[in-house]
Amino acid sequence: MDQRPSTYAVWAERVAALCAAVEALDAAATGIGADSPEDAAWRGQLFEKLRSQVAGEPVLVAAVCGGTNTGKSLIANALAGMPLSRSILEAARTRHPVASIPQAFASQADMTGLFPGFSVMPWTSDDDALTDAEEHLLFVRPETTGRQPGWLALLDTPDIDGTLRDNWARAELVRNAADLLIAVLTQQKYNDAAVRDFFQAAARAGKTVIVVFNMLEWPEQRPRLEHWLAGFAAGTGVQADAVFAIPWDRQAAEQGEPRFYDVSEELGCGKAFVAGDTDPVGLTGRQLVERFATTNYLAVKRDAMRGALEVVVDADRGVPAWLDRIVRMAEAWREACGLLARRVTVSIMLPPVPRELVWNEVWAWLEPKRSGFDLTVSRVYRVAGRGLGWAGRRLGILPDQAQRQADHAAEELSALKAALGDFLDQLATAAREHPQLEAALKAVLTDGDRQAWFDELARRHAAMPLISRDYTTFVREELDRFERDNPGTVRLILTALNVGAVARPAVTVGLGLAGAAVVPPAAAAAGGLSVFVHNIGDLVAGAAASLAGETALEATAAGIKPLLERLFAGWAAERGDLLATMIHEVVLGDTLEQLESRAGMGRRLEIEQARRLIAELTADLARGETA
Repeated sequence: MDQRPSTYAVWAERVAALCAAVEALDAAATGIGADSPEDAAWRGQLFEKLRSQVAGEPVLVAAVCGGTNTGKSLIANALAGMPLSRSILEAARTRHPVASIPQAFASQADMTGLFPGFSVMPWTSDDDALTDAEEHLLFVRPETTGRQPGWLALLDTPDIDGTLRDNWARAELVRNAADLLIAVLTQQKYNDAAVRDFFQAAARAGKTVIVVFNMLEWPEQRPRLEHWLAGFAAGTGVQADAVFAIPWDRQAAEQGEPRFYDVSEELGCGKAFVAGDTDPVGLTGRQLVERFATTNYLAVKRDAMRGALEVVVDADRGVPAWLDRIVRMAEAWREACGLLARRVTVSIMLPPVPRELVWNEVWAWLEPKRSGFDLTVSRVYRVAGRGLGWAGRRLGILPDQAQRQADHAAEELSALKAALGDFLDQLATAAREHPQLEAALKAVLTDGDRQAWFDELARRHAAMPLISRDYTTFVREELDRFERDNPGTVRLILTALNVGAVARPAVTVGLGLAGAAVVPPAAAAAGGLSVFVHNIGDLVAGAAASLAGETALEATAAGIKPLLERLFAGWAAERGDLLATMIHEVVLGDTLEQLESRAGMGRRLEIEQARRLIAELTADLARGETA
């Protein structure tokens, strides 16, 4: 029969949604540095307690816990009424928890869901707990006596203060899953630091704790119990619900029948979890479990679930504090991205564009449009150009076209390399000014291979044609547009082309949140695109003036200046984009995308979803809805 408190159904839905929101944020939150060691507490309660147990029927998980050489396995075996783990004198031998599970429960329960973090294995012998394995194992033995309540799972556990770090992790997983902790203490092991830390966390999570003082000189040490219990309470914050004392009795220990003396009332415990008449000869483990069966276990379970939920919703140390850190760290990353965008901006001063490259594209566009007038002008310019070029080459003052283009390519590569070096220097400067940037760019600035980057830039530059198919398409579209808007001036384009050219086109490569980008050259006119007209020789200038007249020539040159700007600027932008693409793909990789993602973490929808769920769960707690 489902005895689950009605509120559990509501909690189950909200807890599942909260887990989903936290998991969706987890990887990115770690990436921006929002995690803290304190997060372990609420994570354990959310994922290892609430998610796995709030959705199922209530099962009370009671775990026998304590330090080394306190007799935990002896006590666990006695309570189970059958061997779970071998009880030996050697310290820290129990490495994995062992659970005694009622027969009916064992056949129905999802043990992995009840004990997340463990690989559940069937029990084969009392040596199972000694298995030397790094994996977190939990051995399950179905209860065979019929005395164990059907709602009780009883665990023997590894030491909480041993030298084996794996034991600490397993003990923490057990603590998160448990509702009731049976704290086994001795005169030597009631106030150790590791013991205090373990039970402090249990107290914060609202666990019910029964204290068992073991291996006592009885009744001589009975008066000391009050002092020991007070020290334990002061160090851990635990208010024990019951206290038992077990005298040192070798014969009873060898027989697996230690005696439990109920000293709860005389030590002033507020409520005896297993209240009953004190037997002058003590209780056996089975008799103590029979008392468990008479208690309101749902109340204990409810307290454990409430305590876990309070840890999760705590404003200072729970999920809300984690969400606040995410928002703060995301803001720091936004500042880092803003700094990067402002500081890392490199201008490339390209060499003068070989004018014939643009001319050839314009000639190809004009070819089908030429009239007799065009042919005459064309013939004059071509003859003049060939004659001037031939004379220049004969005199050794003008290189041939191939040589000019080779010289231009070398000069252009030099400009691109200088810009890349400048870019890396600016990147390093920006990184030194912001801790987030310094961490994010370490792989680039410290581990990156600069020489390989320069070599890759040279390879890409060598493979890039001087005139690409994209640029040819761009030129023709610009000329078509100009013709539509200025049909009467198309004939004078040739004249203007012979008196105007870009001197030194400038391209700016910058970083935005979306990646490396080339700023459109027309937007950087003051940096070098404003100089377009210069004389190229009296012969050509004179010929143009004689055909169009000086006034008409000046007007035409001024009229098509924006067109020329676009043609030359488009070519320069394509060259600059080579460096921008190289920076983005080879130097930075996915660094900028990561920065953008981190900067946007504070606006993730899951943050608002988690805050809403926390508010609803907090309201449930405030209303006292637990059953």
